[in-house]
Amino acid sequence: MSPEFSLSKLASDYPASAIRAMFERVAAYEGVTKLTVGEPDFDTPEHIVEAAIASLRAGETRYSANAGIPEFREAIARHYSARWGRALDDRNVMVAVGGMEALLLALSAVLDRGDDILVPDPAYPNYHGQIHMLGANAVQVPLSAAAGFRLTAADVEARLTPRTRAVLVNSPSNPLGVMIDEEELRKLAKLADERNFVLISDEVYDRIVYDGRQHLSVAAIDPNFERFLIVNSLSKSYAMTGWRSGFVVGPAALVEPMPRMQEGITSCLPVFIQRAGIAAFEGPDEATIRMVEAYERRRNLVVAGIRGISGLDCITPEGAFYLFADVRGTGQGSDEFANGLLERQRVAVIPGTAFGASGEGFIRISFAANEATIQQALDGIGAYVAELG
Repeated sequence: MSPEFSLSKLASDYPASAIRAMFERVAAYEGVTKLTVGEPDFDTPEHIVEAAIASLRAGETRYSANAGIPEFREAIARHYSARWGRALDDRNVMVAVGGMEALLLALSAVLDRGDDILVPDPAYPNYHGQIHMLGANAVQVPLSAAAGFRLTAADVEARLTPRTRAVLVNSPSNPLGVMIDEEELRKLAKLADERNFVLISDEVYDRIVYDGRQHLSVAAIDPNFERFLIVNSLSKSYAMTGWRSGFVVGPAALVEPMPRMQEGITSCLPVFIQRAGIAAFEGPDEATIRMVEAYERRRNLVVAGIRGISGLDCITPEGAFYLFADVRGTGQGSDEFANGLLERQRVAVIPGTAFGASGEGFIRISFAANEATIQQALDGIGAYVAELG
């Protein structure tokens, strides 16, 4: 009899995704209106697609450099040099397979086993899985609903430990749609210098901001600030989720080891996808502008709809395409509300607890769907709340 096979502790203890659990529940029902997925419902702009096709026809189907082809890295460096007022070149850029691998490379560059990294709560749950894989400790920084779920430097300072090596921030935020203001970014940068930690900033929604706002990166706060790694991708801004085109931008000393790690993870991003990325950065911007205009209309629709339902409330998202709706006035918790809404009205949303304990009493609504789908979901939410009396 063969000995019993056992899983690794890493595999056994890997944190389960409550978002994935909701997807599995949704699969058991037919005709569900889904406001769950953070994926643009637009097609990738044509000039980006054509750049990839031209690359394929030119035979660019072989391995590339681990860090990415120089032309793509230089295009990224030029783009952010202009936006941040910071001198960057290809040594400051690491190309990755999607934003998630970009995040893994950033975390791997600064965290050792047993180190602490501060993570806001609520926050994107996949952060915790990657931190777990590295054997580091995610220290939660609870955000207050009463304060609009805004992260402050004081919140971070209160949670720092002697083992803190990094602080992870996300602005605009998934699931909250809120942005960190300039004053707090300056305080966070100052705190990073004083307490010797790296700010890892997830900025995948940096182009999706509303009401005439401009996104401000911590990398633009001070050209002398060097304790940062910016994680980004083309997925959201250019409707390229399936292309898996991500990157890290940071000081050359922090980026330098990443190509070596990339060799042992995915080796490289295909060249034709990198050519598409160059077209995204250097081509016309009209498609992205139109997408953001559409998201802003959808945001206005969902904010008005939620606020028009007795017992529900929300803050107005400043960026990204998520709304964190307050359902505490119904007397139900996040999971009870999300499950009941699915069962009774066939409308799928994500319970706020999927993003951390501070999300209790809230649900995340994605307004990346079209307006007809959003209105149908709002009608179902209204009907469900009415049933609750």
